[in-house]
Amino acid sequence: MIGKQGRRMAALIALILAGSPAVSAQGLSGWVDVIQNYSSEYEDGEKISDRDRLNRNVYMNFRKEVTPLFSYQINLRGNFTDTDQTDENSDTETTYRRTLEPGLDLFFGNPVYDFTAGYRRLEDWDTASLQNDSRSTTEFYYSRLNISPERLPTINLQYDMQKNYDHFDDPEVDDTSTTYSIGSTYILPSQDVQARYTVNYARSIDETPLDPVTIKQETDSFSGSYSIGYSGIAWNDIVSYFAQYQGNFARTRTDQFVTRAGTILNERSSLGGLYAQGDIIDNDVDVLNSRNSLVDGNLQASTGIGLSGLGSDEFQNIGIFVSSDRPVDRLYIYVDRDISGEVNLTSPGNWKIYRSNFNQTDTWTEISGIRSITIDIDTVEDEFRYVIEFTSPEQASFFKAVNLRVSNIANVEVTEIEAYGTDTADEDILTTVSSLFNQGINFNTQIRALSNLTFGLHYILDRRDQNPLSVPRSIGGVFENIFSDSISGEKEDFRSTINRNYGASSTWLTHRLLTTIVRVQRSESFDNREETDVSSNTYNLTFTSAPLPTLDASLSFIKNDSFSFDEKDSRSNSILLSVGSRLYRDVNMITDLSHVKSNSFDTGQTTTTNQITGNVDAVLTSRLSGTFNYGLQWSDTDSTSTDSKRASTILTYRPGRFINLSGNVNISDINGDVTLAEGVQVDWLPLRAIRLNMNYLHSDAEPGPIKTDTVSGYVIWYITKFADVRFNYNYTVQKEDTELKTYNFLTDINCRF
Repeated sequence: MIGKQGRRMAALIALILAGSPAVSAQGLSGWVDVIQNYSSEYEDGEKISDRDRLNRNVYMNFRKEVTPLFSYQINLRGNFTDTDQTDENSDTETTYRRTLEPGLDLFFGNPVYDFTAGYRRLEDWDTASLQNDSRSTTEFYYSRLNISPERLPTINLQYDMQKNYDHFDDPEVDDTSTTYSIGSTYILPSQDVQARYTVNYARSIDETPLDPVTIKQETDSFSGSYSIGYSGIAWNDIVSYFAQYQGNFARTRTDQFVTRAGTILNERSSLGGLYAQGDIIDNDVDVLNSRNSLVDGNLQASTGIGLSGLGSDEFQNIGIFVSSDRPVDRLYIYVDRDISGEVNLTSPGNWKIYRSNFNQTDTWTEISGIRSITIDIDTVEDEFRYVIEFTSPEQASFFKAVNLRVSNIANVEVTEIEAYGTDTADEDILTTVSSLFNQGINFNTQIRALSNLTFGLHYILDRRDQNPLSVPRSIGGVFENIFSDSISGEKEDFRSTINRNYGASSTWLTHRLLTTIVRVQRSESFDNREETDVSSNTYNLTFTSAPLPTLDASLSFIKNDSFSFDEKDSRSNSILLSVGSRLYRDVNMITDLSHVKSNSFDTGQTTTTNQITGNVDAVLTSRLSGTFNYGLQWSDTDSTSTDSKRASTILTYRPGRFINLSGNVNISDINGDVTLAEGVQVDWLPLRAIRLNMNYLHSDAEPGPIKTDTVSGYVIWYITKFADVRFNYNYTVQKEDTELKTYNFLTDINCRF
């Protein structure tokens, strides 16, 4: 549970070590890159802005293996950027950026141990002249020692120090961050018994003497995880079973040394990132999946979560898992684009925020008030972000943000999510201590009663204790909760949440063409504060059949009853049919149909949802292939009805090895809001040294209407094996109330040696 500074240090170290001599040739290497980018915007025929940016980059690296056990590398990076920004009044603002970054890395190692140490120094100027009145410096030292003896525990030691300061007459930046850590891992070399452990301790010291409130922060973090399991087979292979117990403990103590009493905005330590894609019927998803790239500290790398696709990036459920002992009053969602011109996603009505203590069905509660949504920029990382501030602080373990519309900025993708809260400092030192103890028990078995009949049993228990009374009591409690709902503990900030899932199944080979599967499952979620107590019973009957080598199908009947505090809350009945077929050689089709009827006993409302989705994938000729996807969904309640339709077609034609033509058509209709888009792409290699690419996209969106036409393309000329030139062009016209035209030209010359 290291902080943001530690995560970003780790990301920087990963980038440094990616160039290890173990995977790189010796000697001198490098590259030079010159990029000229010009863009302009016209509104109703009048120029409103243009931007001319010249970016020069240079990188040189020298690697040398002195002995088989020792090697080193020397790096030098440089960047020189000039930007002219002209507004609608023809006023031009010129900005400059100059950076130089030398570095040294030392590598010692053999199969049992390896030691790495290095130094980086970044000099940064924001003027054309390299003078101290515009100069800031970052120094970074690191060292790593890893010991990996065979069949014994590993040990790793780490040290990082980063200093940031400027050279102004009146200094504005002066901070130092130092981190020490030690860790160990062991995996038992056994096939039947599975056992492992990992422990880590880290101490970080952040000194910020120029900060008006917090001048120093010390953080001690300890984390450990372990698991033990056993699998086996009994009674002449009739019974197979697996049992596992695992745990994860983390404790963090933070001391903030403040200069005066007052409030401090602090980041809440992230325990995991979460993500799921919603739809027009279910905007918010009940159970989010793990997506830890959302909280890895890397603000530049995309997580693959888009916010500006033509309707397809709506209803992104972007979540974070934090300790619930301190309140959260805002979320930061980082993106990889300049969103200073954002319109859609700065409206509070286009977002929904939810909280939960379980990340389970029927446990999410919408946060009623969003005070504001603003666009901000992380001045340290130079990355844009959406700042979503709540009307009042909220305490929970899980938070998620759901966008109801897409961004008006093109190609926006999420890179990170962070949660923040406001703490009050009454004394010179603000101390916060948090601990989390996660435990899990997993048991499953299969019994082959007959050659065509198999039974299965499973039991899964997850207990999460925040600020537990003691580790032994929590360990005893998780085994007690196998059969009991009681959770002991009188500590005020102690919170324990339990998730249990158990059930049985049977698989019967009824006929050589028919398999019958029956499943019964119960899920339970509750806590020690009696704030949440939900459960559900699910009954599933499935028939699967493959009557032909080119045809298979499955039909499922599902009934689900949900309870809240032992009172029936809702009931749903579902029928699902899935058919996969090969219509012709190299022509495959998958069709899914579903009918769901649900009743809410709390509101007395009945909802009926019907859905048909499918796709056809066909290789029509040796040179022509295509894909067709479609989806239809209708949902009716006692008072409202919604419907959505989506369809897309892609055709690809390859008349030769060096040319590729493709066209696509996409249409979506969501409650009368229609978006139609069609495009074509040409990729051609007329000569071995030249590559051409052209794209055209047209879209019409209602209501509005909003019409958009985009033409883009590039040319790459591979001059030699070590040099190439790229020309990019993009022209976009958007018509709504006004006509907005955007031009973008880019030239990139890259030389490698």
